Amino acid sequence: MESPDHARTTPGRLLGLYSRLLGPLIAGYLLFDKAFAYLHLPGTPLYVGEMVLAIGILGALSASRYFRAPIRDEPILALLIVFMLWGLIRFLPEVSTYGLDAVRDSALWYYCFFALLACAALARSPSLPRRWVGQLTRLTPWLVLWLPIGLVLQSLAPDGPYVPFSTVPVFTHKPGNAALAALVVLGCMWLFPESRSARSRGLWSTMALVVLATAATQNRGGLLGAAVGAMVALAFIRFRLRLIAQAVTITAVMLGVAALLAPLIPFVGGHGRDFSVSQLVDNVKSLGGAEAPGDLQGTVQGRKELWSLVFDKQVADGHLIDGSGFGPNLAADVGIFDEGVNEGKDTLRNPHNSHLNVLARMGLVGISLWIVLWLAWYRRLIGGCRRLARQGLYVHRQVAVLALSVTTAILVSTFFDPELEGPQIAVLLWTMFGVGVAVTSGRNWFDDGTSTSEPSDNATLAS
Repeated sequence: MESPDHARTTPGRLLGLYSRLLGPLIAGYLLFDKAFAYLHLPGTPLYVGEMVLAIGILGALSASRYFRAPIRDEPILALLIVFMLWGLIRFLPEVSTYGLDAVRDSALWYYCFFALLACAALARSPSLPRRWVGQLTRLTPWLVLWLPIGLVLQSLAPDGPYVPFSTVPVFTHKPGNAALAALVVLGCMWLFPESRSARSRGLWSTMALVVLATAATQNRGGLLGAAVGAMVALAFIRFRLRLIAQAVTITAVMLGVAALLAPLIPFVGGHGRDFSVSQLVDNVKSLGGAEAPGDLQGTVQGRKELWSLVFDKQVADGHLIDGSGFGPNLAADVGIFDEGVNEGKDTLRNPHNSHLNVLARMGLVGISLWIVLWLAWYRRLIGGCRRLARQGLYVHRQVAVLALSVTTAILVSTFFDPELEGPQIAVLLWTMFGVGVAVTSGRNWFDDGTSTSEPSDNATLAS
């Protein structure tokens, strides 16, 4: 933590303010999802994420050396900027025609600023990872206690109460987002065991598994993403087999109890899916290639049809190379409408897959940059984790592993939901991108006066 005297003398106060706001911003998204995304004033929704982003950009401009140094030294950030510039190029011709819709769709690339600002914030204050880990540890109990309640309340009251001056229900939480939040909690418990006692870690890990199982009854993409993300984290943990055995045992007991209590808990979630063990089993079986029953099969076929129609129209319009741009409603253009359209809500605007949305809006140029960007990032993070372990920088190493785990989960789950078009998940993803680059950089751009030594915790290191 920075001392008060040091904070007053360090340039870049707005950037420091941004770093202090970023934790509460992500915490708000994890806890309350879309209900937290806006400050609703009469007739004027103010986007919380964009307000924090504006503070960060102003802070970077007022103390540009913190912003320029990482970009100068890290080629991967230059590649990210190229991706953003291509998005800007595809945005500019459309903005005069589509206005705010073009801006809204451009969140796919302009949220990348959070990655650049994370690097700038860590260039100013290299001790930030410790502070953020502490904030995450304090957030854990609130997350795992609230999310199961929020998911059930959402199913019981889908039409309200509403956030004042808006049409957004107070109890609105995507199950896939809840699954990702559960993974964040598990990562905190597994990777930073010194932050809590063994009993406390066991309790909160169990509650995180409850959140994951509850969310998995309603959403398969979040379940698959969290599972793959957990496997990535386990690859870097020495006692992975013990953790897996404990997780399997806890899950088996939990599901057994849930099966016994099922007749007493007749809750039905979204799309008519029960909060039940049988629904969870059906979802897991469908991920393995088994024929999905009822609504599950219909959802799969509907997505495949939407993906095919959007791609075929892109080819027919001659935009396979450069993309359809930002602003057109890609789903409505091929005759696919969301349920909310009849109520005046034009909510589905893309192929329901963030990766395919990059292809559809930015063409082969955009998707090629996208693939190269992530391949370079993974290469950087995996190599960086090994180097940090050799150097004994264990806190930074575990932060990098957490970034790998959460990022992987998000990238997998976005095959099923357009999560990167909204701030609830996009802010987390791009912050993890930037934090991962910064903690594995091997550079101390500007010394903030704090010690670079870290306590050893060999119990959590990979063999």
